[in-house]
Amino acid sequence: MNDDWLQRTLADSPAPLRERLQTVVAELDPGADLAEALLETACRLLEGSREGLEHRESASDLLVADGLLTLACEAAAYSSAEDLAERCRAMGPGGELGRLAERWAGRS
Repeated sequence: MNDDWLQRTLADSPAPLRERLQTVVAELDPGADLAEALLETACRLLEGSREGLEHRESASDLLVADGLLTLACEAAAYSSAEDLAERCRAMGPGGELGRLAERWAGRS
């Protein structure tokens, strides 16, 4: 993972969000693909927040998940064209986010 890029990217985030994102990112496997790890972590947060949407704490989780998804997209943008296409598919309707949305829709 490229810690320098990540720290520069997070530098302009509001302090509470930046601190929480840094905490979450610090727990990622340093050998993992950054875009994939960020996407997976965001999806776990989204899944976990689904049941508690009426609680204030879930709003923080949703903001962090949004930040992680944004970072995942940015990290994917630095990939090769082939990698970028595959990563976009992973974030689309047939990918991780699509499956998450289908699970949520099934519970509505």
